[in-house]
Amino acid sequence: MPRVRCEDVSEAIAPLDPGYADLLDRVVDVAADDERVRAMWLTGSVGRGVADAGSDLDVVLTVTDPAAYGDPITWAVLDPVITTPIPGRPGCRAFTTRLGLRLDLLLETPADLPGSPYTHRVRVLDRDGLEPPAPVDDRRGPDLGRMQELVTEFLRQSAIFPAAVVAREDWLLGQVAVHNYQRLLYDLVVESNRPLPSMGIKQWSRRLTPEQRDLLSALPAPAADRDSVVRAMAAAREALRTHGRAALEAAGGVWPDDVDAALAAYWERQGL
Repeated sequence: MPRVRCEDVSEAIAPLDPGYADLLDRVVDVAADDERVRAMWLTGSVGRGVADAGSDLDVVLTVTDPAAYGDPITWAVLDPVITTPIPGRPGCRAFTTRLGLRLDLLLETPADLPGSPYTHRVRVLDRDGLEPPAPVDDRRGPDLGRMQELVTEFLRQSAIFPAAVVAREDWLLGQVAVHNYQRLLYDLVVESNRPLPSMGIKQWSRRLTPEQRDLLSALPAPAADRDSVVRAMAAAREALRTHGRAALEAAGGVWPDDVDAALAAYWERQGL
């Protein structure tokens, strides 16, 4: 079986660091002469055709005996310096190489293929003419339940900050609290933007509109002192109560006015 040089594969990995071509060839060298490997595919952002220079490489091996490939020693040829199991995927590993390249290796059997969640694939090797399941076009709109949960969590944390951070003067915790608020706002507006175009999971900014990027970029990052933390928290809280509220209501959700008013009064009593 030849080394990887076909046009589709070369085009798929072209946006990645040039070192990934050699890394992929090393996987092929392990798998090509082993009849237990029935097929090999690229998936993830590469398989979806949305990879960029920050993407890693996701490889699926369709094998008759997954246990034969679950031992990390089998993949010493990748020269990994970090090897971690992939949660929920027995025998599957995430590798970080000495050159800083990242490869996720996923194992399946031919019987697993029809129900596989990895529907966007680029074929690298195939002994049997296997066909993955057809990609599902996920065009769902915002999940209002999730959006309401994010707002509830924002309000719940509003009751914690004055006592746990300000009263204790724990400004390191305050830094974390501010970042949590900003993350809640990010998750809320991203959910409101659905359906989203296909993209890699680490492409965070692409999930936002230009106005949302400007909003989040302008939020202050606190230093570990009272004035900085309180000022940054007030800015994040105001953004959630205005822009976050607008995102929720535009998606058909309901802002909990009574709870918000009660906690706003609590903050005022605490001098915040």
